[in-house]
Amino acid sequence: MKSRVIFIPVPEGLRELADGALIDFPINPDIPFPVEIFENNEKETIENLSVESILSGMLRVIKEGKIEQEWLDYYTSLVLYLRPDILIKIREIKDNGLDDESFINAHNLIQEGKIEEGLSCIYDFIERRPKVWNGWFMLGWALRLIGRWADGKAALTKAIELGGNNSDTRNELAICLMETGDTSGAQRELETALAGDPENVKIISNLGILALKNNEKEKADAFFRTVLEIDSGDPVAKSYLT
Repeated sequence: MKSRVIFIPVPEGLRELADGALIDFPINPDIPFPVEIFENNEKETIENLSVESILSGMLRVIKEGKIEQEWLDYYTSLVLYLRPDILIKIREIKDNGLDDESFINAHNLIQEGKIEEGLSCIYDFIERRPKVWNGWFMLGWALRLIGRWADGKAALTKAIELGGNNSDTRNELAICLMETGDTSGAQRELETALAGDPENVKIISNLGILALKNNEKEKADAFFRTVLEIDSGDPVAKSYLT
């Protein structure tokens, strides 16, 4: 069945879509939503607008790449906010920024421990794609790895402002806050992150580490035991409990 994409104004009640999944994403009311519709189904699709129809519309226009860069970056960030697991699929799409050679090289270099080289690549990416939150997230992650806590905090805060409001970003931000002495800020970010991903052992472990920094050993042990209930082989929780 043939389909096409139509652009619609940002619908009223948008923040109720997907059980509130869009509540913390900075929606731009001036950028319309692309919606994929099928033959003879336009009225029904609009009347029963779903996140999936918006996502498929965004993916299609990202793939075609025939709209201005600001819209491409905005749609890419929103798709990744709603469906973080779709990153691999998006990397196969041209001109969305995440198949950018600098972005891919930065990710690979940072994973290999070549942080300074990775930073050079990600700075290049951000210079050309300053509104894509993923670039700022990767910058914050790299800076955190080399102990540049304050700079990492700034980059990760920027990522959240641009739409990267997810558990991974907040977990990384919490580490930077913890290391700069802002334990209350770190607590807030970790609790927010855990609410969105309640079985994430990295977040729970960091809550345990934060509790230790606050001299709350019993509370810390409880967090580490929770981690082991989820993953009995977790090396971080095991090391702290012993």
